[in-house]
Amino acid sequence: MNATTYLLCFVAGLLGMTFHIFAIKIPAVKKQATVANMGFSYGAYLKDDLAAILASLLTILILLVVLDEVVKFKPEVLSYLKFFFVCIGYMGSSVLISVMGQAVSKINSVVDLKTNISDALQPPVSSAASIKVE
Repeated sequence: MNATTYLLCFVAGLLGMTFHIFAIKIPAVKKQATVANMGFSYGAYLKDDLAAILASLLTILILLVVLDEVVKFKPEVLSYLKFFFVCIGYMGSSVLISVMGQAVSKINSVVDLKTNISDALQPPVSSAASIKVE
């Protein structure tokens, strides 16, 4: 295996991860924020889920480190490496953002607060600006 193979595998994994984040996850979070009557910003989302995104990237890098051992164990996998890395990038991002992501939790806490106010379980808040999400 040469440097080009490693580079192409890294790019394939990065593309799978990026596809999941920008084509699947961000539109879903944006929709949830709209339903919760909250603003959405790409910067805030990326800040909230940065740890999960970096963990996804780390997963791709770890796989690159052990790739030569995988190929020695099963040489026939060499024909499918880029596809394998796209899948790992996508699925790794999906799982890690689901487990570690904070953006959806923040939106859900605002929805819970608004529901509690609506159900008269909590006194109304004077303004939306005073709702603090930690």
